[in-house]
Amino acid sequence: MADERLPFRIDPARLYEVGRDGTPRTDRGEAPEWLGPRHRLILGWVMLTGFAVGGLAGLSALCFVLGARLWAAGFALAMLATTPLLAIGPGLDWWRHRRPHRRRHHSRSLDFPPG
Repeated sequence: MADERLPFRIDPARLYEVGRDGTPRTDRGEAPEWLGPRHRLILGWVMLTGFAVGGLAGLSALCFVLGARLWAAGFALAMLATTPLLAIGPGLDWWRHRRPHRRRHHSRSLDFPPG
């Protein structure tokens, strides 16, 4: 187990990620504040699509119990088709707020502190 006390301090302004292709990237995006407008938008999209998926699953189960197997299969396929919509909220947040702050560097950036 590594010792938590380091002989140096890590400066967050100098951190960067290196992708699998070897390209360094810096990310200055911030997570949404708890229950702020961005967070509520993400929760709203997830709840809306969650209700749609849950409603279609419920209709599928109800039709199956009532003996309408063709309708149950149709609602089950619709439920499976709408499941990827659950990624809309997080995807929109990434596209609008995180992606613009993520920069790709071919060399050391000029605003990067000297080491």
